Amino acid sequence: MALLILAVGACGPFCGNGKLNLSHATLNPSSFTCPLNVTDYKYEIKGTLDADNQTGKKITVKSMATEAEVTRLAGNWGMDVGDKSGGENIDYSPKTIDSGARTTFRFTTPWNCTDNGGNTTETYADFKVQLVIVTDNGTYKVDLPTHRMKMS
Repeated sequence: MALLILAVGACGPFCGNGKLNLSHATLNPSSFTCPLNVTDYKYEIKGTLDADNQTGKKITVKSMATEAEVTRLAGNWGMDVGDKSGGENIDYSPKTIDSGARTTFRFTTPWNCTDNGGNTTETYADFKVQLVIVTDNGTYKVDLPTHRMKMS
């Protein structure tokens, strides 16, 4: 019996917590200034997210998407605090994480802005951004750093 307790107790730090642990999210750029007098100007936000697979099985990522919600506005906008948008089926890699492996997800999500000029005061919108990861082990939502869109 003592050997069994010792064997189970010894597993603690080596066997993991049985989860896909996600941490250290980044977004670049964290702030973007829309060029003056443009309509539907497209730009990309690149991000990273560290992953540590302690599930005991290989995980396949089926898709990634971003969800954005307006949290603060300054100046005149055609949207309101609480409005939501996002990017579906964004580009990402890697597509799988082996059991016991650590990796960094890299993803790119499309954004766009329109600046018709005429801003006489500081004009910006802050967005809460989440990454939605659909895997064969479940769906994960991870809070990313905020993104600020400014007008010229």
